[in-house]
Parts: sequence; structure tokens; C-alpha cells
Amino acid sequence: MKKSVVSSFDVDHRTLGAGLYLRSVYPINDDLAVYSWDLRFRAPMAHAPLGSGEVHTIEHLMAYYLRLDPVIGSRIVSFCPMGCKTGFYLSTMNDVDAEQIRAALAKVYAEVFPLHSADDIVGLNEVQCGNPGLYAIESTNSAMAEYMRCLYSPEEAERAGIGAIYKTSL
Repeated sequence: MKKSVVSSFDVDHRTLGAGLYLRSVYPINDDLAVYSWDLRFRAPMAHAPLGSGEVHTIEHLMAYYLRLDPVIGSRIVSFCPMGCKTGFYLSTMNDVDAEQIRAALAKVYAEVFPLHSADDIVGLNEVQCGNPGLYAIESTNSAMAEYMRCLYSPEEAERAGIGAIYKTSL
């Protein structure tokens, strides 16, 4: 396969599983680089993609709450959905590692989930959002619990304060 200018096109999606992956590093100069992370919620082709409401809800929550994280928040460049709706891209500056991202995701999960109503979704209004009617509560709760189970074993989840992910049904 010919090398592409789009790093995600260089990955065989038939063998890609759910998880957290460093996709690529784009050097800017001798001191700066942008790290592109895949937060792959669903394995491509093997599972149904996330629904539009789930994608939109997760995008709002993670784009906001991850930036509040004291470790990685100031290093976040962007958080955006994958067009295939199997996950999200997180772009960070410099020295962020997978464990720091995993810990930040667990912190957001513990603080925000489960969602109970649209009022729990930051920025979901006509002033801050182009489509505030597009959201999903129950299926987003399930999708987030499923993804966190992908990232955390039952023992790790308990230590991270998110043991409820193993008590949540899909």
C-alpha cells in the first residue's frame, strides 16, 4: 500500500480494534510536536458505528471536560469525531502519554457519567451549538461505559473510581 499523506489511511482498518492509540507525531520544530491519538470506541467493520447523537454528545463533553484536566488540559489542540463514527481524534502538544489520557478519561467519566438529561451536556444550546437537538443520553451512557471497559480492567476501574462501568449494562 502506498504511503498516504493522511496517517489514518496507512492503517489496515480490518485489523484495528477498539482502544487508545498514538496515530502519529507531527514535528513542528525542534521543541514542538503535535501528537494525534485515536480514541477508537468501536472496531471498524466488526461493530456498528456510534450513532450521530452519541458522537455529538461525546464530542461536547470530552472537548470541554478534557481541557479542564490539570495534567493534559493545557496541551490539548483538538478533540473531534472520526468520520466513520467509530471513535474520536485527540490532538495534543508534546509530552502527553497514553496513561495520562486514560487517567483524564476516567476522571471525566467519574465526574460526568451517567448522564441524566440534556442539561448534563455542556454547550448544548442555540448560542453554542449548531444542532442542540442532536444528542443521546442512554446510548451515550452505554457507549462511554463500553469504551471505559475497553481501557480499564475491573481492578483498574475500581482503583480509578469508575468501577460502576462493570455494573452498567449495554
